[in-house]
Amino acid sequence: MTCNRLILFLFFLLNLTICAAQLQHPFKQCSSRRTGEVLKASVNAPCGKEYCTFYKGTDARLEFTFKLRKKAHKVRAKVTATIGTIDHDFVLPNHDVCQLLGGCPLKIDHPYSYHNSMFVSPTYPSVKINQMRYYLIDGKGREVACVSLPVMITEKDSKS
Repeated sequence: MTCNRLILFLFFLLNLTICAAQLQHPFKQCSSRRTGEVLKASVNAPCGKEYCTFYKGTDARLEFTFKLRKKAHKVRAKVTATIGTIDHDFVLPNHDVCQLLGGCPLKIDHPYSYHNSMFVSPTYPSVKINQMRYYLIDGKGREVACVSLPVMITEKDSKS
């Protein structure tokens, strides 16, 4: 009986390690895996171990592949950034995920590749954002997928 428990524990630990290792640093899943799972993520910006650098005056494009645990009839995107201890919402030019993916409902356990861009205004301060979270929210207001990453906003020619 003890051997079976050990095998079960090792299997659970292996699955946990695989799930945690799917997203490459500095990307992290910030939603519960009970609602959905982010399989991979990327941005059109240089990323190091500490943060990704978004340059003022350019479009920051995030792309991620996800799958849902429940069917979703309506999904919208929301971006929130934590600067210091304060959350700030960023406006997306198109937050209707269903429109961008060709229609809803989104199916259970089907991989979807989603991308959207937002303009990094030259008027934004040069700042390190502790955590930028990109949420997908269903029609009932529930978070169905989320990816987060630390970001530095800076001038293109800056050595920050």
